Amino acid sequence: MNKVVVQFPKGQKLRTPVAQFFRIGDSHVKFGEMHASGHLPLSRVVFEAGRFNRQNALATQLKSENVEITLDTGAAELSSPARFATFVRHAPWLEEVPKKPLGPSDFNDGAIERMAEMAIKSGADRILAPTHFLGDKNYDAWLAVDAASCASLRRALDRLGGEHIRIDYPILQTVQGLIDPDARKALVETISNLPIDACWMRLSGLGKEPGPQKVRTLIRMLGGLHNLGKPIILDYCLGVNAEAAEAFGVSSGAAGGILELDQFNARDWHKPPEERDPDAKFGRPRIVQVPGLGRGFRAHEFELLARARGGRKLLLQSEHVSAPSIDEMVRTRKQIQALHIARSQAALQDVPDLNRAGHFLSQTVATAERRAKDISFLKPTEAQAKAADVDLGSLLKRTRTHAETIGKVADALEKLHEERGTDSPRARACDLNIAQASLLGDQR
Repeated sequence: MNKVVVQFPKGQKLRTPVAQFFRIGDSHVKFGEMHASGHLPLSRVVFEAGRFNRQNALATQLKSENVEITLDTGAAELSSPARFATFVRHAPWLEEVPKKPLGPSDFNDGAIERMAEMAIKSGADRILAPTHFLGDKNYDAWLAVDAASCASLRRALDRLGGEHIRIDYPILQTVQGLIDPDARKALVETISNLPIDACWMRLSGLGKEPGPQKVRTLIRMLGGLHNLGKPIILDYCLGVNAEAAEAFGVSSGAAGGILELDQFNARDWHKPPEERDPDAKFGRPRIVQVPGLGRGFRAHEFELLARARGGRKLLLQSEHVSAPSIDEMVRTRKQIQALHIARSQAALQDVPDLNRAGHFLSQTVATAERRAKDISFLKPTEAQAKAADVDLGSLLKRTRTHAETIGKVADALEKLHEERGTDSPRARACDLNIAQASLLGDQR
């Protein structure tokens, strides 16, 4: 009998793909320009239903170029007293503009079918199941309602010709609400048999900037959700927190916008919005995110620091992107941030799985810590600060605090890396543009 010898693949280095979802948000023009000019290769994007009618042309163009389209129905926001009266009320699947937050009875078979119809008509590859904030003080039974809606959505999609559209399940909760193992167990038991392909974790309390306790808790908590056997996407989360979770293998990817939709805060979720002061200035502050630093500054603060001695090199250049001038950095801050996210994710994906945590610590975190310390030593003059209308004492205190915090994050993650080792279980990869054909979801 002939022997067949199969060579063991020595030296093979497994590199699990990292899923990067860009939430289009209100920046569809920027995304369209960057993608059309070849400056930002996109593979996955998320469109919100409430904005979709204005962004349909971009969705059609991206779809024609094989970019994966995910549709967010906005169900969670529509049930929030603080959010329902915002742009989400224009979602095409709604029969009429809501005059009050939607309750459990509003997510009936008719509403679910209209969501399915919208997903099919829009050419979506994925749709986020209509789920709600599990810490909602007005309703304590959303989990059961959402599980039933998810199953109903799968049936509606299959019946209407959307068998290929995947359903991902958003989990909206506070970080503290998922620390308890019993809470995670109840959640896993409820959604483990649903026809879903991935879980999206939108966590209130995580914030934009990293903290030693926060990032350590995040990694441990996400590791406790691996029994689901599904890819785990960190939603409304970018930067050091997201990259740490990916490097340590507890998440499959991340989703967020360009200087927006990058953190989830449910502190006022159940409260009606306060009336706006007519005399108050309207508009978002211009934030310049410093690539590789893990934080940003208001534009006038950034300009002040950059004009200090040594500031230009520290603030305008990073491993992945750089700007030719201070004015250009401020003007193109969204483009620079998007490029940094895409390139840093690509760099992490090039590292073999077993080396990712070590690479993240020795490269990303070490660089952020060094840059934070150097920036904390910048000394703009009082005259410069006065001319820029900046509280110099407050600004310098914040830069020093951030440098100290990044150092503590590095220490916390080093210790966690020692505890976990290099062969800890990893979250399952999130497949790209592969059709789902089964009611039970992708079971591979």
